[in-house]
Amino acid sequence: MRITDRNLWFFQWFPSRRFEVDFPLVFWFAGLWFYLKSFLYVCYIYMAGLEPPPYPPEVTVEIVYFGLAIVPSLLLGLALWNEKRWAVVPAIGFLLLDTPVLFLHVLRLAHDGFLDSGLTKILELGSLVLNVVAVGWLIGYRSRKKASNSS
Repeated sequence: MRITDRNLWFFQWFPSRRFEVDFPLVFWFAGLWFYLKSFLYVCYIYMAGLEPPPYPPEVTVEIVYFGLAIVPSLLLGLALWNEKRWAVVPAIGFLLLDTPVLFLHVLRLAHDGFLDSGLTKILELGSLVLNVVAVGWLIGYRSRKKASNSS
């Protein structure tokens, strides 16, 4: 068996199945959002590192959190795009933890005057809204699946 054989890999980073009509839209959206979140976490760390040290304690906590959250975010995006139904519960848990952290991050930026730019405001508040939409959609998907399984 060659290493390039597709059957050898359990997951694909960008599976072509996600473009099929019967692919669950919630998995497509949430998977894409988790991939983008991992990139945003790298950007957040980079932007926080542009400030001269010493960092305030809340910035240090954000840097550590965003640094640790890159890996689970990538893995959840990978699992959701590969239509792994077990990933719904960890994704909900991750987003329920991540949304308040992201909210506090946006509040800190607003307090420090970094949300004065319209583009920054749209990106930061947009990511917060997408978090809420993703967690709501995943909870709705899970609830609908549980209700259909019980009847």
